[in-house]
Amino acid sequence: MRVRGMDSVSDADIVRSREDPRFKQVLLARSLEQLLASLHRLQHSSAGPGAAIHLRQGALIAVQLADRIRAIEDQLSSRRTPAADAT
Repeated sequence: MRVRGMDSVSDADIVRSREDPRFKQVLLARSLEQLLASLHRLQHSSAGPGAAIHLRQGALIAVQLADRIRAIEDQLSSRRTPAADAT
């Protein structure tokens, strides 16, 4: 299953995402949205018996992406908390 639009992430975006956690979170969220849209299309298509396997694999990847997005949010929140206590 090929996810449309994923090739729109450039090498520069990947490099920036390594330096900027918020930007990485945005890229992951965009990827998750694209994956979910692809899974929706696949679910409603007449793709045949192999579609169920692809849907399951896609759902597992979606959960992993959501976990990564949440982990970044937790990391960013923990960075902000001490600063809020200091004021």
